[in-house]
Amino acid sequence: MAERPINNPGRVLIAGENHILRLQTHPGGPDAALVNHFRLRLSPHGPGHAVFVLADPNAADPRNACYTDNPALARWLLDWYLGGSPLYKDLVGLTDLPIVTAGGFTFVDALPRRWTETVSAGDVTVRAVWNDLATPFHVERLAQPGEQDGMDVFSVLMSASDAHLSISGERIAGEVFPRQVGSQPITSAFLAFAESWVAPA
Repeated sequence: MAERPINNPGRVLIAGENHILRLQTHPGGPDAALVNHFRLRLSPHGPGHAVFVLADPNAADPRNACYTDNPALARWLLDWYLGGSPLYKDLVGLTDLPIVTAGGFTFVDALPRRWTETVSAGDVTVRAVWNDLATPFHVERLAQPGEQDGMDVFSVLMSASDAHLSISGERIAGEVFPRQVGSQPITSAFLAFAESWVAPA
């Protein structure tokens, strides 16, 4: 086996956390709710939070919004990443998504039992909870030849057996569902620590 180089020659795009929560109300159906929570130390637009909350990914729901303390970062992630991702780009809920400046981003670490993220913006409070987290494992996905906007992705994932989302005290309906990352079974709700995206040289 060829020796793997120690240094990745690509350009670091982001470094931080990127926690995901997807819920379904019917097995095999479309997502009924979605949270994509970025807490970044490094990005082309500096550090900050960008929390994409879709109470209904398939409709122009007034509860859908991105909460951030760095609007330039949020806009870049929305336009470049979510707008180009096969998972997100066709979601009606992302159309004209409001970018809301928020003043409070807090988390409660009770791993491995629970992880809670809370966002406060005016009279809106968003709370996402990941419960019963599995043993962490490392993931790396290298950019594929010819892949548009491809990047190397490295992350440490912890999958949750249960998760829920509430907006201003109203719990959003839905359950996590099974997924697969390589050979590793996970669910649709997981924490991603030490996440970095690297643009190939």
